[in-house]
Amino acid sequence: MKKIIRLSIVAAMTMTTLSAGEEKVGADNSVRKIIAGVGAQEVVHGDDVKSFDEFFTKGKVSGQLEIMYSGYDERGSNATNADPYSTAIGGQLKFDTGHWNGFGAGVEFSTVHEIGVLSGDNDKGERAAMMVSSDGQYTEVSQAYLEYIKNGFTIRVGRQLIDTPLADSDDIRIVNNTFEAYTAAYERDNFSILAGYLDRWQGTDAGLVDESYAPASTDAWQNTGKDGTYFVGANYEGDLLHLGAWYYDISNTEADNSMGAGIGNKSIYVDATIHALSKDDLTLDISAQYLNQSEDDSSGTEADIYGVMAEVGISDLGLMAAYNKRSADDDKTSFSGFGGGTLFTNMDNMIIDAIGGGDVDAYVVGASYAIGDATIGYAYGKFERDATSTLAKENIVEHNFGAEYAVNDNLTFFAVVTVDEDKEDTGTNAINNSGDFTNVRVSASYNF
Repeated sequence: MKKIIRLSIVAAMTMTTLSAGEEKVGADNSVRKIIAGVGAQEVVHGDDVKSFDEFFTKGKVSGQLEIMYSGYDERGSNATNADPYSTAIGGQLKFDTGHWNGFGAGVEFSTVHEIGVLSGDNDKGERAAMMVSSDGQYTEVSQAYLEYIKNGFTIRVGRQLIDTPLADSDDIRIVNNTFEAYTAAYERDNFSILAGYLDRWQGTDAGLVDESYAPASTDAWQNTGKDGTYFVGANYEGDLLHLGAWYYDISNTEADNSMGAGIGNKSIYVDATIHALSKDDLTLDISAQYLNQSEDDSSGTEADIYGVMAEVGISDLGLMAAYNKRSADDDKTSFSGFGGGTLFTNMDNMIIDAIGGGDVDAYVVGASYAIGDATIGYAYGKFERDATSTLAKENIVEHNFGAEYAVNDNLTFFAVVTVDEDKEDTGTNAINNSGDFTNVRVSASYNF
């Protein structure tokens, strides 16, 4: 079971298959990714079959049912006093066929529905964001793919789950991000490589929009750029060392895209982790990362981001500290990708991208403690930008409090409280441009 602040990322860095991107690539290397991983739906594949007749009969059904409450307490000079809140129920239902001569297929439905009597009035701005679409419900065929798996090679075509540094599922609400994509992977021993093309995507981070959403041209599946996104990446996973290197060619978007206009760039991302100490009751991991983004099509996305992180596990106690530095011109910014992003300092709400342009420093420290099947955790984040001749000073602090209890392998309860403080009252971290806020989320998820 994933911890809120992982006691040690040794297990997380152990490479699983890259086949079609359905498994996690690399570590749960930020608070946001760890929160997203709590109670995550297990990846299931159909068995190998000897005849086409067994292609469907030996298939497997899996899924997740989840109920979640999310409520906000708005504060600050721009607060609307609406204090939005929502309660929703939903999840995923997936069927994977058997694999016959290497060929297989999968289809998944994702849905979420607001529970009206436990939710605010949308017409009064009282509905919490990121839970459901504009009309209180959302249903999509989130996965539908054909695949071929043989001798370490995997080719997958269609709607699929992908988890890479700049494109990921970001399971932080009920509906995961998925992608219409073409992917190819190869894995041998400790080495893996994954390449692909991303056309469109849907999910919480894509906006959960539907046909009733304005503008009318916008639908649930948003493009990943006018010409899509191409990527290739490789990982080495050893007992003492993790190395990763990725390249993305992200084309620019139109103004009506849920990401907004201006994401076009070529990104190079590398990371490394040294498992400096690994004993039964004591672990030490030291990590570094670098992201270079070069602007395309006058997008305004161009930056260099450096990061370091240290994690210590002492029996059931976990401690971590992380730092990211963004270097960018005042009129340039960064793009963390399609999903939760890969930076070490990403919090439940705040990421470096939220502070428009210019240089930014981000610091995060955290601790967790495991008590049997339960874990409690806390993380503190600080995001700063100095004032320049064209940019205002930014100073945003975020606190994440979390608790998780795994009743068994299927049922998990989880709660997180996020407190944001905009010290300069600029509204950068705003919910409805309110400035300071507190968000409380409570969920129960059942995997089958």
